[in-house]
Amino acid sequence: MSNRPRVQKSRHGSRPSGSGSGAGSNPLLKAMIIGVVVLVAVAVGVAFLAGRDAEQREQSDVPQVSDVSIEGAHLPLFEGEEPDPAMEMQAPAFAATAFDGTEVSVLPGDGTAKVIGFFAHWCPHCQRELPRIVDWMANNQLPAGVEVIAVSTSVEAGRPNYPPSAWFEDEQWPAVVVRDSAENEIANTYGLRGFPYTVGIDADGRVVARVAGELNDDAWEFLVDFVASPAG
Repeated sequence: MSNRPRVQKSRHGSRPSGSGSGAGSNPLLKAMIIGVVVLVAVAVGVAFLAGRDAEQREQSDVPQVSDVSIEGAHLPLFEGEEPDPAMEMQAPAFAATAFDGTEVSVLPGDGTAKVIGFFAHWCPHCQRELPRIVDWMANNQLPAGVEVIAVSTSVEAGRPNYPPSAWFEDEQWPAVVVRDSAENEIANTYGLRGFPYTVGIDADGRVVARVAGELNDDAWEFLVDFVASPAG
C-alpha cells in the first residue's frame, strides 16, 4: 500500500486559467470594484480639501494686524550707510499682540538683549530666511540673556503667502511673533526700508546693529552673540 495520500478530484473538474469566479472573469464586478476605489479616492480628496479649506478659513478669521502703542524716538530710516546714525540710540519700546491675542510688551533696556526681525509674508527673501532661523534655533542655543522677536508687518491680503499667521505656524516659529498695525507703525518707528530687516539691541536698550537683507547662519550667529557681549 502506498503511503501517498490519495488525491481527491474536484467534483467540478478543473477550470481553464483565467476562468475563475474573481473580478477578472466578471466585467461587471470588476467595474463595480473600480468604481468603489474611485469613490473612496474622491472622498479622501474631498475630505483633505475640506480640512484645508477649514484651516484656511480659521486662519483668515485671525486678525493679521492689530493696534500697537510705541514709546520713544523714531530711529532714522536705515539707508545702509556707515556709520549708521542709529547706533547707540535708545530703541523704542512697543506693545503689541500675538496672533492669538496675547499682549506682548517689548521693553529695550530691561536687561535682556534683543534681536528683532521684521518680516513680510509676501517677501521671497523673508520666506527663505524665516525657516533658516527656525532651523538654527532648533539646533542651537541662544546666548544667555538674549531673546528673539519677530514682527509681522506690511500685510497685504492680495499678495502671496497670506495670511502671515498661517505662515508662522507652518514654519513652526519658536519665538515671540507680534502683529504690526495696518499702518506698519512698529516697522516705521524702527526705520525699516526693506525686507527682511533685523535690529540688534543690547541689554541696556541701545541699538548696536541694523541689517537689511537675508542673514546666513554665520551672520545670524554672529549677531546674536554680538548683542549679548558687553561690547555690544
